[in-house]
Amino acid sequence: MNMTTERKRICELFQEQMQKDYCCSLEQLKSTDNEYTIRVLNEGRRRFKKDDAILKVLCINGKCIFSGREEILKECKATFKDLNGAWMSQYKYMYWLDDLLLQHKYFLEDLHHYYLPFGQELLSSEEMEALSKEYEVRWYEGEEIEQFRGDERFVHAYSFLPDAPDVLGVAVIKDGEILGMAGASADSDVMWQIGIDVMPESKGMNLGPFIIILLKREILKRGKVPYYGTVESHIQSQKVAVKSGFVPYWAEINSAPLPAEADEDI
Repeated sequence: MNMTTERKRICELFQEQMQKDYCCSLEQLKSTDNEYTIRVLNEGRRRFKKDDAILKVLCINGKCIFSGREEILKECKATFKDLNGAWMSQYKYMYWLDDLLLQHKYFLEDLHHYYLPFGQELLSSEEMEALSKEYEVRWYEGEEIEQFRGDERFVHAYSFLPDAPDVLGVAVIKDGEILGMAGASADSDVMWQIGIDVMPESKGMNLGPFIIILLKREILKRGKVPYYGTVESHIQSQKVAVKSGFVPYWAEINSAPLPAEADEDI
């Protein structure tokens, strides 16, 4: 499969996934206007801990898709009617959104931006080969991953969420010690999210991009869409993503219910 065909395949799978996740049509996804959709838990959606959130926001194509319960969408339309969605992450808009959520006893939990594998890998084939010779590469699947449950070294590589199982991992090892680990969770049947942990003593040795590239390539071989997420302030993580051949493609805003003790103060 050539790169153009592969990119088209990934784009189509991604679009199908976002339609399920944000309860929108392809036309709404591709439009440049902000959209507002009633959120239902569609079969095939990406599965996360807080599936019942009152509101989720997708930022893509210079606009936002607000997907949530009917009682909050009307307020979103009034608050963000003139919003240029490309600027949604500015603090004033986040403040307005959080204030709106608080009125419904929810809060703005996080804002992540996500990457798809459309970039050029910045490790050459010679560098990849040299790293493969210097370090042992070990793969883990299924029940083999269970040995890392509770291991605080790999809290980003593996999440151990029942609805988004960790399905594949790869480690870089030297002298019997794991220097870095990347894992993939099956957030849906189509999209597998990559997480990574590199030991402090191994930073700056290109091990992060090396193992992400290995994992990304294997996920693609299996016909799935690998994707990578991070936050705006984690510059090092962004650099690793770009060096591994990922490019920023969309952002998501999530809400969560207020803790009971905070609820009492409102």
